[in-house]
Amino acid sequence: MKLQGLLAKKGIVVAMVLMLSVGSGVLLSPSLGWSQAPMKFGYIDMEKAVNDSKAGREARKKFVEYMKKKRAESEKKKRDLDSMKQILEKQGALLAEDVRIQKEREYQKKVREYQLYLKNLRDDARTTEMEMSKKIIREIQQIIFSYAKREGYAMIFEKSRSGLLYASDPLDLTDTIIKIYDQEYSKKK
Repeated sequence: MKLQGLLAKKGIVVAMVLMLSVGSGVLLSPSLGWSQAPMKFGYIDMEKAVNDSKAGREARKKFVEYMKKKRAESEKKKRDLDSMKQILEKQGALLAEDVRIQKEREYQKKVREYQLYLKNLRDDARTTEMEMSKKIIREIQQIIFSYAKREGYAMIFEKSRSGLLYASDPLDLTDTIIKIYDQEYSKKK
């Protein structure tokens, strides 16, 4: 009884793989033909590949250094604003009303400028980080394409975005791709 259930489950899995293959045109593709060896599948954890590769680590380091500079600039602007506020609070009662109002307007203008500066800084940081990641992802994709062709893979999935719910560890090609990418990246430097 258990054997029949197991065979039925295997039959369902085989049917699903065949449907996926036919649906994607892989099995019926003239270039692969019917006599091909069993199809190879794999998956990549792209986030891990980007973060753990040499290029990814160097890009992250550059990004952190860039953000440290920007944070220092931001903190200086904040200190200047705080100083301006303290002076206004201390001298506000002693100033003529029209002078006090002018100084308060100047302070409010500086606060708005600082808030805009922070928003632009966040946007710039997001854009810079995305551009760095996109470049690395494109390079890794090229490695994956050539590796898949060379090693005869029918399909390689992206782990987190493909809807892949489960795959066994031997199908994980992430470390292999990182190793190849690191070698290619070292050659470029």
